[in-house]
Amino acid sequence: MYDTNKYFDKLNKLFCKDYHEFINLIPNCKRYSADEIRLIYKALHKAISLHQGQVRKTGEEYVNHPIAVASILAYYGFDYETICAALLHDSIEDTCYTLRDCENDFGYNVASLVDGVTKIGKDVNEPTHVKLIKSAEKDIRCIAIKLADRLHNMLSLGVFKEEKIKEKTLETVNFYIPITKILGIYRIKDELQDLCMFYLYNDEFLNYKNKREELKKKNYGKLNRLASLTQENLSKQGVSMLYNYRIKNVGSVHEEVLKGTKLYDIDDLLAIKMIVKEPIMCYQGLGVVHGISSPINNGVEDFIALPKSNGYKSLNTNVIYKDSCVQVRIRTEDMQKTNDLGVFSDLDASVQKNVTEQMKKELNKLPKSKKVIS
Repeated sequence: MYDTNKYFDKLNKLFCKDYHEFINLIPNCKRYSADEIRLIYKALHKAISLHQGQVRKTGEEYVNHPIAVASILAYYGFDYETICAALLHDSIEDTCYTLRDCENDFGYNVASLVDGVTKIGKDVNEPTHVKLIKSAEKDIRCIAIKLADRLHNMLSLGVFKEEKIKEKTLETVNFYIPITKILGIYRIKDELQDLCMFYLYNDEFLNYKNKREELKKKNYGKLNRLASLTQENLSKQGVSMLYNYRIKNVGSVHEEVLKGTKLYDIDDLLAIKMIVKEPIMCYQGLGVVHGISSPINNGVEDFIALPKSNGYKSLNTNVIYKDSCVQVRIRTEDMQKTNDLGVFSDLDASVQKNVTEQMKKELNKLPKSKKVIS
């Protein structure tokens, strides 16, 4: 019934499927030194040894799961300690490996990350949630591993019984998706939202998926014309700009509709992302866009001058172009990276400084319960 391969093919391709894909991926990640690659491979072989003979519900070798989790984190640009911990993230729960063993083999930081994501018991429960949030206050990379783990597990959730599917999906809705919003990790937020809708409201998911495709076909020409005209006009001012456009993901659309917003009243249903080199060029782009289209009254939001608490920066405007409402988001490359990965967009700086006190307060307010409420 739940064929995620059909509807989440692009997401599936972000994960390495096995050992061979992973060992080919790591040397192509520019950030790792030779010594760091050696330690990643050491963690890989340790995981293979520890999980030998274990099989997932899907029928595949269990070790392919930690490999997949580590691979998407490597793809997103995480450091070698996070990758090592991701490879070993289930080792304490499911094998005879101990935290002391892990610290002896890979050092305190990796062992601490593994401990931070190790569940207390097997079911959805408050102690595990509390432990994760407390661990994240010490090292936010725990959240990265747990979100990558949840994302991969959600792709194969359909092999479980309906009760377990509902339990895990509602936990994701009520606990993990709010984390992504607080920390500004919108790329993972969108994927988790769509997966949750796929399981909880399958008929509505398919309906919105079809409507989304119809909107794409209907508005492709308009969006392309508005963006290309802006690009041409900026080029005359000596400003280079790249762009892409998107229709709001189905999970976010459904969330808006549940709040009472009608489908075609969602202000960012159709959106164009314009990428320029410098912040000042964002304002030049805004002027050009407003010269081509009809700005909506009070439709401009300047998150460059006043960023959101999670680091989100963008110059947004809602306009009418050829009878369609379009949100235009104008950003630099660094802003786009921050808007995709939030606090994880620059982990070369002090990780702790990326997590504000306001974020910590919001994380601690999240519901943590034995049975997640629908």
